[in-house]
Amino acid sequence: MAMENPRLELLQTSLIAPATPTQKGHLYLSSLDLVWREFHFIRRIIFYRMEADQYAAAVDCLKRCLSEALVSFYPWAGRFVVGEDGRVAVDCNDRGVEFIEAAIDVSFRELEDDDFELKPFFGKLNHRDEHPPANIFDNPLLSIQVTQFLDGGMALGYAQSHAIADGHSIWHFMNSWAECGRGVPISVPPLHDRTVLKIDLPSKDRAALFNFDFPDDFGFKFKDLKATETTAGKQGDGKPLVSAQRLFRFTADMIKKLKTLAAEEGKGDFTSYEVLCAHFWRHVTAARRVEDNAVVCLAVLVNFRSCLSDPLPPSYFGNVINLSAAYAIAGQLYSESLATSASRIREAVVRGKSEDRFWDFLHFLEVHDNLFTDDLLAPMLKVVCMNVASSFRFPMYEVDFGWGRPAAVRAARITGGIGEIVLFPGRSGGGSVDVCMPLEADAMERLGSDNTFLNF
Repeated sequence: MAMENPRLELLQTSLIAPATPTQKGHLYLSSLDLVWREFHFIRRIIFYRMEADQYAAAVDCLKRCLSEALVSFYPWAGRFVVGEDGRVAVDCNDRGVEFIEAAIDVSFRELEDDDFELKPFFGKLNHRDEHPPANIFDNPLLSIQVTQFLDGGMALGYAQSHAIADGHSIWHFMNSWAECGRGVPISVPPLHDRTVLKIDLPSKDRAALFNFDFPDDFGFKFKDLKATETTAGKQGDGKPLVSAQRLFRFTADMIKKLKTLAAEEGKGDFTSYEVLCAHFWRHVTAARRVEDNAVVCLAVLVNFRSCLSDPLPPSYFGNVINLSAAYAIAGQLYSESLATSASRIREAVVRGKSEDRFWDFLHFLEVHDNLFTDDLLAPMLKVVCMNVASSFRFPMYEVDFGWGRPAAVRAARITGGIGEIVLFPGRSGGGSVDVCMPLEADAMERLGSDNTFLNF
C-alpha cells in the first residue's frame, strides 16, 4: 500500500511500572531540567528487522525488560508535582510508563528499500503530541509505542519529557533497557542526585552576566540591532511557507573531505562536528536567501558533564547542557572559507565550555523562573537563527534487545523549528552521519539542487 497516508490501528495501551517498588519521594529538578518542563516531547523512532512470528515475543520482552529497567530508572515512572516550596519536582510514585501497541498497513520491506527516508506518517509512530502537554502533571513522562508492519518488522518509538533527560541520558536509558533485554546487568547504573547543580541563593548580579550576545570582536552588540527583516521562509504576501523535512546522508569519506578542505585553508585541523555544522550553516543560509546584511546565528549545545572542575560522571541522569551560539553577517558567511565558518563554531563551543558562563546560566534561569523567557530569547528574534540538536556520537545503533542492531534510527517529526539540524550516527558507522532537518519548502528545493552541497 502507498505510504502517503497509511492507516494506524491502536491495539492496546497500558502502564508499565517498575518490577519492584522503588525509592519514593520528590526528586529535585535543577534549573537545567525545569527549563524544558513545558517543551514539546522529544520523539525518536528505532526500526528493527524481524520476522512476523517473532513480533509477539519481542513485545513481551520489551514490556518485561522495561519493568526491570525502571527499577534503576524510576523517575520515568513518576509524574510532575508542585512541591511545598512551589517548585516543580518529580513525584517518584511508580505510576508507570505509557506503553502503546499498534499496527500499521505499511510494508517494512518498502521502508527498507527506500532506506528509511523520512515519511509524514512517522509522526504516527509516537503517540504523544509534539506540542507542550495540556496538563504536565497528569501525563506520563515517557511514552513508548511499538508498531508492527504488514510483513514483520517493528518500529519502537519513544516520546520523552526533556525535563527528565537530555540526549546523553535518554540513550543511556535506552541502552540500559536493551541490556535487560539481552539478560545482562545494567552496566552503567544511573546517578539521580541532581542537587549537585542546585543554586541555593540565586543572584541577580550573577544572572545579569549571562547573555547570548556577540563575541567581543564582533563589532557591535544586540542592543545595536533592530529586529532583522528577512525574506527567509516568507511568500510574497509575507506569510510563512510550507515546510519540508529531509534526511541527508554524509558518508565518512564526505566528512573526511570536508575536514581536509578546511585544513587546507590554513586554520589547522577541525572536528567532524565543526566542519559538518559549518557546511550546513553556509549552504542552508544561502538556500533561504538571507540578505547579505542580516546577522545569522547557529546555536549549539554543549554536554557539560566533563567540563565542570568537579566533573559529573557519564552516569548522571538528567540535563547537563549549556547553550552557546556562533554568529556571522550573512554576506561574510557566503564569501568566507569553510575553515573560517568552522572557526566561528569552534569559538562558540569554547565559550559554551566556560564554567563561569555555565553557572551564570543557572543563576539566570533561577532568577527567571526557570523558563525560556523573553529576556533569554528576545535577542534571537534580531537574527536569522538555526540550531543543532542531538549528536552523532550518541550510541543509537547499540540499542540491541537481543534481536539485532537497529535497521535505522529517525526523528518522528522535527519540532524544534525551521532550520534545526538534528544529528544521528549513520548506520554504517565509521564516522558517517545522518542529518534530519526541516526547512521552508522552496529553500529545501534549492538546497537539494545545490551541486556544491553534496558534491564537493
